[in-house]
Amino acid sequence: MNATTATGIPSDRDAVLADDAGRKLATVGDGTGPVRARFGVATAEPIDIPSSAMRMLKEILDHMARGNGVALTPLHAELTTRQAADLLQVSRTHLVQLLDEARIPCRKVGAHRRVRAQDILDYRRKTESRRREALDELTAVDQELGLQ
Repeated sequence: MNATTATGIPSDRDAVLADDAGRKLATVGDGTGPVRARFGVATAEPIDIPSSAMRMLKEILDHMARGNGVALTPLHAELTTRQAADLLQVSRTHLVQLLDEARIPCRKVGAHRRVRAQDILDYRRKTESRRREALDELTAVDQELGLQ
């Protein structure tokens, strides 16, 4: 299996089905324990699904309902620079610059770079945190100056 498995862009019918399923799943379970589910015929054996997997499924369905494609990537997976750039939603050129500046760790496989998905997500989390802090500071300055 590839490091990233994409569902593709959902059809209009899939988006409607995802929206309906997502709303129904929102009412299932309290989020702290497994959810017991049956698939197919009523006589099918029930399956216990971990609450973390149910939260992920709900998020996937929410994205699909909005017409967005979804990709699932294991955190330990090594990504190509193209996959890593797509995950960060930046150009491949910008990602390579970040790698060259050692702002994101990578390893070389021959002439190619490989980046762990976890390192990309850590970088994104740190970047978003710094962005929020900067916006909070700007908001505080605006309030001090009476601009808001």
